[in-house]
Amino acid sequence: MHQINLRILAILSSLLLIGCIGAEPEPEPSPFNGHEWNGANPAPLFTLESMNGSLWSLEEERGKTIVLAFTYSRCYSTCPVISHSLSAAHSQLTPEEKENISFVSVTIDPWHDSPTVLLNWTETNNFTWTHLTGSPDAVVPVLNEFGVAPVSFEDQSEEGYGFDHTQPTYMIDINGNVRVMWDEPDIVIDLFLEDLRLVAE
Repeated sequence: MHQINLRILAILSSLLLIGCIGAEPEPEPSPFNGHEWNGANPAPLFTLESMNGSLWSLEEERGKTIVLAFTYSRCYSTCPVISHSLSAAHSQLTPEEKENISFVSVTIDPWHDSPTVLLNWTETNNFTWTHLTGSPDAVVPVLNEFGVAPVSFEDQSEEGYGFDHTQPTYMIDINGNVRVMWDEPDIVIDLFLEDLRLVAE
């Protein structure tokens, strides 16, 4: 009887060992509060016109951490929420961090947002980072590359018009690779800054 029990125990142990060997390892938890980026890298390069009339190139920013957002001046819903969240996050960076981290926003409405319009808009709202525009032929491919192309065009009578669009905000590291994507307009500032400082390490 004792020998039979030992044989049964040996068989069960073998089966358990096989099960352990064949089991899929648990995925590593993400270190980020936003969505860890698993898409293609490096980020697509582009050059657009800033609100000051100068050219801004993603390639020339290599070596800095980039926060890349997409908004437009006549947006009346999610864009103001994102812009003011980014403003709050930017204001909490130290002077040293501001030298190594660039915030930049590309307009979703190049048909209206000229450099002058963007400059007036940023000054009115006390935004302190770069806003980019250009001709539709220059801006729309950037929107397509980053998954922000307007889905539909809506006439809003007194408000003008609006776009139904996705609203990602990307964090790009010093090597030009996207590391994190936030897709909620109401950004939790502390968690956003945790991710940003981790990317900037």
